[in-house]
Amino acid sequence: MKLGLCVVGCGAFARTFAQAMQSARDEIELFFASRDVERARAYAETFRGRGVFGSYEAAAADPRVEALYLCTPHHLHREHVAMAAQARKHILVEKPIARTLVEAQAMIARAQEAGVTLMVAENYRFMAAVRQCKALIDSAAVGDLRLVQLHEEAPFRPAQWRNCRDLNGGGVFIDGGIHKVDILLYLAGKPERLYAAPLPPGLPGLEAEDGVVVTTRSASGVVGLINHAWTNARQPPAPWVSVSGTLGRISFELGAPWLKLADSSAERVWQFADDYYGLVPMVQEFRASIREEREPEMSGAAGLEDLAVVLKVYESMEQGVAVLLPPA
Repeated sequence: MKLGLCVVGCGAFARTFAQAMQSARDEIELFFASRDVERARAYAETFRGRGVFGSYEAAAADPRVEALYLCTPHHLHREHVAMAAQARKHILVEKPIARTLVEAQAMIARAQEAGVTLMVAENYRFMAAVRQCKALIDSAAVGDLRLVQLHEEAPFRPAQWRNCRDLNGGGVFIDGGIHKVDILLYLAGKPERLYAAPLPPGLPGLEAEDGVVVTTRSASGVVGLINHAWTNARQPPAPWVSVSGTLGRISFELGAPWLKLADSSAERVWQFADDYYGLVPMVQEFRASIREEREPEMSGAAGLEDLAVVLKVYESMEQGVAVLLPPA
């Protein structure tokens, strides 16, 4: 049975999402909702949507819509989760789950009270290379973990709400760095301490940070290093991940269809089919969790854990010292 999923908020990323969903049309039936009904109609025509709504409330009230994908600004997540929960719709909400722990906890509680599924749209978790990397780590292919590095310089300039510290919840790190936080936690577990330093500003006129370097350390001594920034460069290097252990090293680029494992004797390469930056398997997991009446892998609790680390990064930047994280 197809999942009737309405994209709430027809912005730029909604277009990327809808394009990816064209390969999953046997599982997903798309609807589109926008305050500008003509925009929603244009998306539906382009991406073969089943229905169009000129308000989010109308989408939530339609019986054909089983779930809402909240692709809306960060400061509206709590409001829109409450709207969806009241209508008894399942919820896929964009990362970050919220701007604060209080907001996130209220959203999780509201979904639980309504008996609906709440999943955070953390698509990087579902990329084929990330999944393969995790499998190799778990099989001890690289031995004991030593270092996990994640690097990205994104050619992006935030505008409107994304360039408002209060509405966005911060700057580049809560907006995009949270992807790297989730990968780090997925691959190496939660760190026990971290230190974060903002880069000197690279883009003029921004309210918040546009570059951050974070170092983390786990209880077992595994070190994490995240370098995430916005840049003026037109063609910066592709974002990459490197995992080093006592027996070998894994490397891949985020969004690329390959992964390399090198040890003392050889190099092995995996090739993957296009998974649209993890979007298709992410939605398949959302649908499966609803049908199977279970918690999704990227649950509200997992989104809350990612957000808690991001907020500790901001705490460290503001205080200029390393900070401890509460035990997992």
